[in-house]
Amino acid sequence: MHITPEKIKEAAEALECTELKSFMFQEPTAGPLTKPRRSSRSTGRSTRGSRRSSRRSHRSSRRSTHRSHRSSRRSRRSTRRSRRSTRRSRRSSRRSRRSTRRSRRSTRRSRRSSRRSRRSSRRSRRSTRRSRRSTRRSRRSRRS
Repeated sequence: MHITPEKIKEAAEALECTELKSFMFQEPTAGPLTKPRRSSRSTGRSTRGSRRSSRRSHRSSRRSTHRSHRSSRRSRRSTRRSRRSTRRSRRSSRRSRRSTRRSRRSTRRSRRSSRRSRRSSRRSRRSTRRSRRSTRRSRRSRRS
């Protein structure tokens, strides 16, 4: 439904509203009835100010993007560092495990060798005892 100026006039007459009447007598593309007039100086200033503000906003946006880039770089670095540290810790734990295994092996070997040496010493003692006995027997037999 299209609103025509006649309908607006009828509505204004019906309501007798001053705001509607003032609206009715305006040109269709005109803005408000009282426009604030600006001097040429003030317009120059306003454009300068708007340029400055746009520059500032541009700078601030640049800064914010720069900051976000920095923070992302820092986070990447920190993740790399943490990965390195975890790798190092894993390596060190592996090394420590190896060293403990080696030490266990060496202790086992030393125990074995000590057992062997004990056995051999026992055998040698036995053999010496036997030999002594045999020599004693032989001497006795010669005497009699």
